[in-house]
Amino acid sequence: MYNQLLAEQYAKTGNLMDLCSTEAWMEESAQIEDEVEGQVEAGLAMKDYQNQVKALTDEQSRQLRNQMRVQSTLFTGLHTWMNKWDLGAGFKDTYTIARRLIRQHLADPAPPLQTFIDVLLAEDSQASSADQLTQQQMIELLSAILTPEDWQVMAQAASQSISSQVLNTGLTQPRTAAA
Repeated sequence: MYNQLLAEQYAKTGNLMDLCSTEAWMEESAQIEDEVEGQVEAGLAMKDYQNQVKALTDEQSRQLRNQMRVQSTLFTGLHTWMNKWDLGAGFKDTYTIARRLIRQHLADPAPPLQTFIDVLLAEDSQASSADQLTQQQMIELLSAILTPEDWQVMAQAASQSISSQVLNTGLTQPRTAAA
């Protein structure tokens, strides 16, 4: 069951850690922590992960930290920007798709994105100018990253999400006789 859940999550977002922020995950974690009367941050499921982390070379660790740094900066700016779009019920699915698209662009960055990455990582040891990007500069960068096809995919995700919510509401609401 967990393998199927993990496969579905990876196909959806390309990031298994997104599972850790779902409502179901949080509820399950809270129940376990209540049972043991403390925090649970490890277990048998974490053993393989812990071994993989320990096996990383210094270079691999550095690359992962850099990847996390770049994604954190981009996703924070993306979230702030998308909040202004008034997507309502479509926000979560659209944001998830947008993050996946940005990860794809990070795999083979175009010149504007590569310049941003280089500046961000070069100045990481100092007060980074990337941390001080204005929202307008972040919007310009994200606009340069996302292609017309990406915008189409995000629009479809928003539309499908909102449509699904409306249809599900219509199916679950009790029907009453019209006056």
